[in-house]
Amino acid sequence: MGASFPAVPAWAAAVAAAALIAGWAAAGQAVLVAAAALALHAVFRPAGRPRVLSLAAALAWGCVLALGWHFAMDGFALRYVWLYSSAELPLHLKLANVWGGDEGTTLLLAACCLSLAASGARAGADAARWSVAAAIAAWYALTAAWLAPFAATPAEWLAQAPSQGMNAHLMKIWMLFHAPLVVLAYAWTLSLAAPALAALRGAQPAWPGLARARARRAWAVLTAGIGFGMVWAFEDAMYGQVWHWDPVQTAAFCLWCFLCAHLHGVAGWAPGRKRGWAVPWAALLAALMAPLAMAVTRNPMLASSHRYVGADSWIVHFALGIVLLLAGLGCALVRSGRGGKDASPRAASGIGLWLAQLGLLAAGVAALAQLAFAFGAQAGGMPRPEEYKPFLAMLVNLMPNGSELDALRQAFDQWDVDGYVLARLLLAPLVVLGGVGGWYFFRRLSKRAGWASLALAAALAMLGAEFGGLLTRGYAGMGILSQSIVALLPLLDASLVAGAYLAAGCLAWAGVTAWRLGWKGVSVSAPLAAIHAGVVLMLWGGMMAIALNSYSQHELLPEGGLAEAATGWVKDRHGYTFRLAGVRFGDADDGARRGENGIRAVTTVEVRGARGEIMDGQTLYRDSRSLPERYDGPMRQVCELLDYRYARHVTTPGYLLDPLIDHGWGRSVQFWISPAALLEAAAANGEPPVVVAVVKVFPFVSLLWTGLVVAALGGLWLALLPQREVSAARGSQAGSFRAP
Repeated sequence: MGASFPAVPAWAAAVAAAALIAGWAAAGQAVLVAAAALALHAVFRPAGRPRVLSLAAALAWGCVLALGWHFAMDGFALRYVWLYSSAELPLHLKLANVWGGDEGTTLLLAACCLSLAASGARAGADAARWSVAAAIAAWYALTAAWLAPFAATPAEWLAQAPSQGMNAHLMKIWMLFHAPLVVLAYAWTLSLAAPALAALRGAQPAWPGLARARARRAWAVLTAGIGFGMVWAFEDAMYGQVWHWDPVQTAAFCLWCFLCAHLHGVAGWAPGRKRGWAVPWAALLAALMAPLAMAVTRNPMLASSHRYVGADSWIVHFALGIVLLLAGLGCALVRSGRGGKDASPRAASGIGLWLAQLGLLAAGVAALAQLAFAFGAQAGGMPRPEEYKPFLAMLVNLMPNGSELDALRQAFDQWDVDGYVLARLLLAPLVVLGGVGGWYFFRRLSKRAGWASLALAAALAMLGAEFGGLLTRGYAGMGILSQSIVALLPLLDASLVAGAYLAAGCLAWAGVTAWRLGWKGVSVSAPLAAIHAGVVLMLWGGMMAIALNSYSQHELLPEGGLAEAATGWVKDRHGYTFRLAGVRFGDADDGARRGENGIRAVTTVEVRGARGEIMDGQTLYRDSRSLPERYDGPMRQVCELLDYRYARHVTTPGYLLDPLIDHGWGRSVQFWISPAALLEAAAANGEPPVVVAVVKVFPFVSLLWTGLVVAALGGLWLALLPQREVSAARGSQAGSFRAP
């Protein structure tokens, strides 16, 4: 049956499907069902599998292209387009809304999975009786068909409004990069399930080169996707900083750790090797974390700034993760029954790589356990401790409305991941990982270099613990974090030393390798050096920014009235002098979700730096409510700008507050201006409005951005390097000077 399909070029099938659905949207559902049916056929029939999967992938990509066409042409007759877009949006944001909701994201993931399954079948890597890759792709194609992205908009919706508009928080250029990169990384990671299950049941003679390349690509793309998300979060009031262990961030961190563990052992993996279980298990854990992360994104149980509001597909993703876990356990039991070892076991991998795998697996499992605990605590009705609610007592005294107070208590009682507990669990393994990694690379130069460098790093860490390291000495208790961070400062300082040791070892090894082996050495050592040095820069920048941040708050009295809204110069303790030069109000008709009288305000800020430099810029405020009741006091505005949980509580899909950010090598400074008080100036009391400004300073964030770029580029270089060149370089390197 499979051989009977005509050899239609995939691009032609995709174009034909896209043209059909662009002209007749109702056909999209049938095309999606056809793609899912073809994928199901390929699951059980090896004959013709490459051709069948290629056709299924072409149909899915045709659906993606057609959906983009309907967004670009304001096809609000489609329910999905009506829900997420608006005629006022610029073209790039209209197209970005293809993955702005659950339907489009799942469709994109299904198309990526189908393409990967097809390419694997064409490469001869999927000739088994049952295709795991095709089954996963079929699962998501069926889910996309169930979500019905091409369903028609109900007539009453169209009568109510021409479109609902875009979530204001998503109206950023980063929407073009963050979401699709993460989805692509999830698809590449899911493709590791098939070789992992084969290895666990003993049917994998060697780790496939295609799967190894896909794991490297998944890591590089996921790192880049997380990086774009960090930049985005730094600009958004619901975050205000690069990381705060949001449940979705925690799930992505788990996946990243499992991918790292897999990549640290996959090059030397072979059946029967000692401690070889970690490589396939890490690959399978990474694969099942992809659907689990998507389930967390769609499940409303935990408090989260990532949320597909109204989505109910989390059970589909969760079920796939459980199926993969049970399949892995079953394969491991089958392997155990066969004896579990190859007839001619080979020598074990290096102890350094093995310890790195263990450390990364432990970090991922610790984060996953904390995430599971949060879900269990919420499901079991366990009360959330009061120390997790630093702003609640203050806000309770400001609440005039009983229903609002009840909603606020519910928001603060909802569980999320405890970042302090997770930090305590992760920091000690992080120190060990840095020490092991640095020792491993120095030891590849010589035994003496390995042990001498390890002793020096340990001495530096102990000196830091005795006399206070960089973070311990620099901490002033003037930041957003509570005093709970004080107990972690010695471990944070030790992590910085361990990270520096790892980077130094990797760079030294890379330099010697390049000098001795020429281009072959550069082709492998340079990307590895970039990856490890980039991760260390990320560690340094992130830790210093989070631990040493500081803030100040100001209440500004406009001098020019509501029209001008200008204020006098205000001196900030960070060395900045600034003032509001004016506020321009207008209707919120920029394409975001809006109410009947939405407001949009652009505040012009003039700033003089500590060294006399002058800059100016603007902050953006918008709200779908004309006179938001929740902004009737300066203290509420301060709490919103300092506590992301309260910011989530007061926000709506039509609300946005963007800061003015001054990026520098030494520090990045945010100026958060909430002009909501000016909207209340027309109130009957006649009192002058008070505009709240909060200045947040994050030192050395530039190291984080630099590290992300360096690590992602190193990962991309390694992912695109031909496999034969990697193997040849590694073999030459091992034969020339690797320590015995």
